[in-house]
Amino acid sequence: MQIMQAIVPAAKILLVDDQASSLLVLRELLQDLATLYFATDGVQAIELAVLHRPELIILDIEMPGMDGLTVCRSLKSNPATQDIAVVFVTTHIDIEHEIASLNEGGIDFLRKPLHAVSSRMRIKNLLDLSRYSRQVAAEREWLRVTLDSIGDAVIATDLDGKISFMNPIAERMTGWLAREALFRPIEEVMQLRDAHSLEPHWNPIYFALKEQRVVAMALNCQLVSRTGQLYQVEDSAAPIIDSNGHCLGSIVVFHDVSESMALALKMSHLANHDPLTNLPNRVLLYDRIEQAIKKAEQLHHKSALLLIDLDHFKYVNDSIGHNLGDLLIKQASERLSSICDAGTTLARLGGDEFVMVLPELWSIEEIALFSSQVHSQFQQPFTLDEKKYQMTVSIGVSIYPDDAQTIEMVMRHADVAMFKAKSEGRNRTSFFSDELEQQIIYRHQLELLLRDTLANRQLQVYYQPKLCLKTGKLLGAEALARMQNQQGQWVSPLEFIPLAEETGLIVELGLQVLRQACQECLSWQQLGYQVPVSVNIAAAQFADPQLVQQIKDLLAELQISAQLLELEVTESALMLDVSKTQSMLSQLRASGIRTSIDDFGTGYSSLSYLKKFQVDVLKIDKSFVQEMLTDRGDMEIVKAVISLAQSMNLQLIAEGIENEAQKDMLIKLGCEVGQGYLFSKPLSAANFRTYVCQ
Repeated sequence: MQIMQAIVPAAKILLVDDQASSLLVLRELLQDLATLYFATDGVQAIELAVLHRPELIILDIEMPGMDGLTVCRSLKSNPATQDIAVVFVTTHIDIEHEIASLNEGGIDFLRKPLHAVSSRMRIKNLLDLSRYSRQVAAEREWLRVTLDSIGDAVIATDLDGKISFMNPIAERMTGWLAREALFRPIEEVMQLRDAHSLEPHWNPIYFALKEQRVVAMALNCQLVSRTGQLYQVEDSAAPIIDSNGHCLGSIVVFHDVSESMALALKMSHLANHDPLTNLPNRVLLYDRIEQAIKKAEQLHHKSALLLIDLDHFKYVNDSIGHNLGDLLIKQASERLSSICDAGTTLARLGGDEFVMVLPELWSIEEIALFSSQVHSQFQQPFTLDEKKYQMTVSIGVSIYPDDAQTIEMVMRHADVAMFKAKSEGRNRTSFFSDELEQQIIYRHQLELLLRDTLANRQLQVYYQPKLCLKTGKLLGAEALARMQNQQGQWVSPLEFIPLAEETGLIVELGLQVLRQACQECLSWQQLGYQVPVSVNIAAAQFADPQLVQQIKDLLAELQISAQLLELEVTESALMLDVSKTQSMLSQLRASGIRTSIDDFGTGYSSLSYLKKFQVDVLKIDKSFVQEMLTDRGDMEIVKAVISLAQSMNLQLIAEGIENEAQKDMLIKLGCEVGQGYLFSKPLSAANFRTYVCQ
């Protein structure tokens, strides 16, 4: 920390002598050194000293009435003037007068007649010394006030770790007054311990003193105050080094992070748990599935995933109201939790879908037994608002490694199996098996179609407008991939995009969409419209170190400003490799290309990576927007995302806006940009040009 030099005013000298001739001589000697004040008697001298507070008083000893020694004694007894330097002047040459003057507090002794050169030099030196002392005192006071007023606790020690200074924040947090703590070992006053083990912890100032460097305080460090109060603290200690490189002691600066850590833990929990049931959400579920797969590989056993869906829940929810529907979901989660042991994960995907992960499976019979327990939990009706509702569940089972080898495949195959259970009459369990061969055949045919479409560059790009919710002004467009089969029928992106990711075709698909989108953006520009376009970048694309250069080359080729391009990246893509992600985002920002997190809140939502990653935009997933007016959990998620984006100065875009009520609520909550069928469905390139030119 650089200390600002205190401002010291111009020097002032008070000349006191009953002889006018002596005052004239002194004025001639000193008038260019300081502002001069004159007094011809002791009473006047004391008054002027109190009024002007000079650095130096040149005082004649022999004066009528109140002599110089009496004047000096009076000055030294007054706190307002006791620090003023006094130089005595006299005609006496005996040593007794000199001793008496020094005894009264004088710092020097001049004899009349004054020797001009030596007297001037001595007074100048004394004046410089006095000014330096005052400057040091002023800087010390400035530093004291600064340290007392900052929000962090500050403790300084000597070379032995004995306390020499504490500011008020340090007093409050340690429970020690500074005057009580002086010269005590710092570990006695600042008691640190590990928050987990509760063992005493070393104080960083000893490392700072020993290694002559700044030392950060350990993580998970607690401060135990004198009264027993606990503070979660963090910060660092540093040696105090003088201008000659000598260590004078150390200083530790710390602050209370208890509330921020509690908030971070709460936000982390919210990011990983369903707000309605407090069960793990999709984020935490994927982590648990990954752990189960790794354990199964190590122990050479199987793992199972059960996708559980409440039958006809939408009908029941619409009939009884969403509040009671939420209560039903909570009761269902409690029933399911009651049959789960410590090793079983129960998660809620959203809506009426639950997932159970059985990490250690040694026989298929175990699944049959467990699914039977699940069905039995729904034999008894649910009581809501004094009415009874009978519910059943359909269960789809996927087994690792028999049915799938990846998290995504396990989840998808369980979903296929659950769909089969629904189609066969509900209230049953279905396994992913050879009976689902037809779906696999369709998947293969879809893959061939996708490869042929990309090879012949027949992929189409549609554009969905992004608008200012308040004014309706067009702010940009999102490029969306579209594909037709041989019969000219549209294939859902929900089918061919995941398939492209699984087969590795997503990189080529992404590059084709990127090129078409940039070419179309150029056509809008040629029509006189600067409309930014956003392009979805898949995880495999984002992991390619050549991506930034490819984009820069494309922009240079088409002569398009980087400001007209925005890349939308999913949370899962960002989290594949954090260090590479940080580098990639930094390169994109340096190139002027904006990035947004697509479908925020549905993937690996984490406050820690938002802080690390240089992104510009958060997109609120349509799954939250479409249900936020009827689902309290979705509303809270939307509010949390908007608040988070505002606090981090990120732009917000809401997807899937379908009605005016959703739009009005988003505006009220502070989201200003959106897209959805309320404004426009995705448009072909030609239709979007017409839309732009309207």
